[in-house]
Amino acid sequence: MQFFRGLTIRKKQSSSSASASTERRKKEQNYYLQNGSAVLEEFLALCDGNCRIPIRYFTATEIENAIKHSENKLEQYSQVGIVTGSLDNRLVLAGFNRSCQLNIYRDIAITAQMSHLKNVLRLVGCCLEFEEPVMVYEYVDAVTLNDLLYEKGDYHKTRESLSWGKRLRIANEVASAIVFLHTGFTTPIIHRDIKPHKVIIDRNSGVAKIVDFSLSISLPPGELEVQDGILCGTFWYLDPEYASLGIVTQKTDVYSFGVLLLQLLTGNKSLDSMQSNIEKGNAMDRVDSTTYPNPSIMVEHYIKERDAIDISDPLLEQHNIEIRQQLEDYLDLVKRCTSSKGEDRPYMIHVARELCRIENCFRALTIGQN
Repeated sequence: MQFFRGLTIRKKQSSSSASASTERRKKEQNYYLQNGSAVLEEFLALCDGNCRIPIRYFTATEIENAIKHSENKLEQYSQVGIVTGSLDNRLVLAGFNRSCQLNIYRDIAITAQMSHLKNVLRLVGCCLEFEEPVMVYEYVDAVTLNDLLYEKGDYHKTRESLSWGKRLRIANEVASAIVFLHTGFTTPIIHRDIKPHKVIIDRNSGVAKIVDFSLSISLPPGELEVQDGILCGTFWYLDPEYASLGIVTQKTDVYSFGVLLLQLLTGNKSLDSMQSNIEKGNAMDRVDSTTYPNPSIMVEHYIKERDAIDISDPLLEQHNIEIRQQLEDYLDLVKRCTSSKGEDRPYMIHVARELCRIENCFRALTIGQN
């Protein structure tokens, strides 16, 4: 098939290194065949054998040459190490899998088929000649949403400019990518690990982009759920029904996204910070983490019957009276998304529509003030 192009023949090396070069080339070829087979299998499963593979193949030599002069340190986007490189006289990002738990073959297949979306980091191509494939992305000067919200230093200065309008935009853009994941393929694909670490923000355009689909799983044709014996995701963001029963549905992503929405609203990073904020309230609001070990119970307790202005990020205080109704509508959406029962949560298409409505209300308010 077109995906399996001929291996690039390298220049002849000196006789002293001929043996080592031959051994290396043999190893690279074996990796290429093994990895190529696994990637092709994911493409066929993803698109029912009807897709064109719109990615470029790079050799190991091209990747090594691309990053050898890079002065950028390895950054961490989720569990994928990213380093800046140069290919064909243009900057790119090379992604190296740093966890054996990730299915990089699935990540390549899904990212390739979603790279036309502005809210997914575009995949330029990949290299299959290493033990673990290397993914090559378009270059974006970006920061993870997690760093933007919680890290100190220069990131904190950026957070101070993270207005309500920008938070709504990020929420809308992430939602649109998840909607496509659920509706744009032959069967719905469930991400299973939506969190701020897997969202990057382009520093120049402000556009939010999702990275890393390696834990994703497809629902069987005609089915609304799939049983998976291996629990995947991040504890703090896990759908309680998935965590207890191992059943994956579209509502699994809705729950995780609901927690992300809550973090955008409050600025709270974890159960510890949420616990400390609860304990600042009256005695009835206090929660013992040993009594409530389930994060979904903690989330439910934290937002139950609370005013959106009271729990919103202090950085929004300057305008929270003007946007009070939007904050309340937004918090109501968070409550529905993080309901302990999947049947009580909306589908992502409805979540996206509500976020769009709230953002439109904000824009109308902004125009009216100008």
